[in-house]
Amino acid sequence: MKKILFTLTFLVITLSAYAAGPEITASILRYDPTPAEQGNTVDVWIQLSNAGTKADRVSIQFVPDYPFSLPEGQIDRIDIGTLAASESKVEKFTVFIDPDAPNGERDITFQYKFSSDNNWAQFEAPITIQTQNAGIVIEDYLVTPTPVVPGQITDVSLRLRNTGKVSVKNVDVGIELEDGTFSTINSGAKKRITSIPTGGDATVLFKLASDTSTEIKLYSIPVSLSFQDERNTQFNETAKVSLIVNAPPELALTVDSTQFTDKTAAGTVSLKVVNKGVTNLKYVTVRLAKTQDYDVLSSSNEAYVGNLDSDDFETVDFTVKPLVSNPRLAVQVEFKDPYNADFSQNYELPLRIITDEDLGKGGSVWPIFLVAVLVIAGIAYWRMRKRKH
Repeated sequence: MKKILFTLTFLVITLSAYAAGPEITASILRYDPTPAEQGNTVDVWIQLSNAGTKADRVSIQFVPDYPFSLPEGQIDRIDIGTLAASESKVEKFTVFIDPDAPNGERDITFQYKFSSDNNWAQFEAPITIQTQNAGIVIEDYLVTPTPVVPGQITDVSLRLRNTGKVSVKNVDVGIELEDGTFSTINSGAKKRITSIPTGGDATVLFKLASDTSTEIKLYSIPVSLSFQDERNTQFNETAKVSLIVNAPPELALTVDSTQFTDKTAAGTVSLKVVNKGVTNLKYVTVRLAKTQDYDVLSSSNEAYVGNLDSDDFETVDFTVKPLVSNPRLAVQVEFKDPYNADFSQNYELPLRIITDEDLGKGGSVWPIFLVAVLVIAGIAYWRMRKRKH
């Protein structure tokens, strides 16, 4: 009997000695913000508790695992030191969340140890990740045809993308046309998309008409975007799209007048430059090339006109000497449109040389001779009558 009691006592003492050691546990006390958000940091407080005897050299370490990582400059390990029996300590880690992480719960991993050995114990705990803001952007837009010609109908197609981490619904897209330059055709100025999933896109189309008197320039059109996320939170955003209004230049060049005394003598040619289009032109330059049909005797074969507005004209003069009976003028006109695009147009104009003789204004002496004869005859008749009386 004594032998059995001795054995039991020995076992109790042995087990008590074995159990009398540190019992370290770790848990997440809290994290902030809650929920955590993609692309930002989250502060995580870890609580270490000792239910056993005193523990020395206690350490806690963050274990990187997607979508969690350590921001630059942050330490991944904290050495706590001694943790007494029944004592708890709290340490904070700052962790970065990948911008592309999906919404939901993801486990964050830490490991801890005590004493001088390297037997780390790992633990995981869930962190709720939820984007705080939904996002819709106009990823691209297409204007057809472009540029917009005054008086024509244009299609404006907007492609919207959900850049947030949650689906959006009741997406209203409005195009603001307050100044009356453009107006919608076959629909209103607002359209609705039922929903757009995360990372998804949707397209809306507006038909716009411009007035024939629409000014040639770049127009910035405001676009309003309103939508709701999964929690029915309302979002309102604005964006802008640009419409280029332009039209092909329509330039005409004619011989306005000539001044020649003889068909082979030097004379002046006036050229008329007419802007027949709706686009104002600038830096207009007229250049008369020398050919075998004529010589250019002007001090310069180039004349600068400058700005030439729609439905306006200017004239330029050149002095030329014809070398053939029916010369043709080789003329080049260079200019820029309102968007500084360069244009060059070539013309070949027939030159009709009309002199005073062609118009019956000069050359013949017969009219003068007849007048002189009549004057002399009249004087002679008057003298003869005077003598008779």
